[in-house]
Amino acid sequence: MKIAHLTSAHPRHDIRIFVKECSSLAAAGHEVTLIVADGQGEEIRNGVRIHDVGPKRGGRLARMTGTVKRVYQAALRLRPDVVHFHDPELIPAGVRLKQAGIKVVYDVHEDVPRQILAKHWIPGAVRPLVSGGFETLEDWAARRFDAIVTSTPHIRKRFERLGANALDVCNFPILEELVRDTPWESRRNEVCYIGGISRIRGIEPIVAALPTRPPG
Repeated sequence: MKIAHLTSAHPRHDIRIFVKECSSLAAAGHEVTLIVADGQGEEIRNGVRIHDVGPKRGGRLARMTGTVKRVYQAALRLRPDVVHFHDPELIPAGVRLKQAGIKVVYDVHEDVPRQILAKHWIPGAVRPLVSGGFETLEDWAARRFDAIVTSTPHIRKRFERLGANALDVCNFPILEELVRDTPWESRRNEVCYIGGISRIRGIEPIVAALPTRPPG
């Protein structure tokens, strides 16, 4: 099967998109292309062809218009059997690709309507309006797509209530990569935070949760 994954915002070697999904599909014998927008050029890795439509230019608005258009046009030229896209801003492109006769899968990484309510770059007074408007669009489109892939059961249940064909691909680690020779009982208790270190990402409660230790 000829499958195209689309992203207008994520890095080309994103763990969820490239490692877990694209590479797994290629290993299963499918012809997989990942369409990205990073300006790093063409690449073939893990059996996946990475097609670059050029770097993102300008701010959010430029990415949500010009970059999305280039990603959409690249997918349309490719004419895959299935398009699997990963960014909410690509929903209109997904609808148009569906109208072109291509099967479309929407990969929902986050509960975006709820996430919008905490977006610091959107004025607080209009966040509920933006959130509600986006949820209406997302619900309408989800009913038309062939499948919805979600990162958590909570998000999946929301789309199942709409009657969408939804399933989970959770962001769990690949166990084979975590093999260690040290027995569990001999390992130290360790905590690792992976993410942006900022107030909006919750760094203050993370620091507050750490045990107090004397210097040195």
